[in-house]
Amino acid sequence: MSDPLTRLAELPSAEPDSARAERIRVRCRTRLGQRAPRAPASRARGGVAVRVWQTVIVVLGVGYMTEVVVQALRVYGLL
Repeated sequence: MSDPLTRLAELPSAEPDSARAERIRVRCRTRLGQRAPRAPASRARGGVAVRVWQTVIVVLGVGYMTEVVVQALRVYGLL
């Protein structure tokens, strides 16, 4: 019988390679250390514009959902 599962006992046991893990760890830490720190969020013109657009989008979304609920209640005769 040449079932591939019968040959599982012949495979070597899986053991972690500590040297490879350490190399990867060092490489990751080096790469993370090279990243430039992010500038703190300022209250510049771009920041104000983002906040205004977010507020507009939220208001439009709430208005839209309110209208959806009102229309649904009208369809079912509950309003």
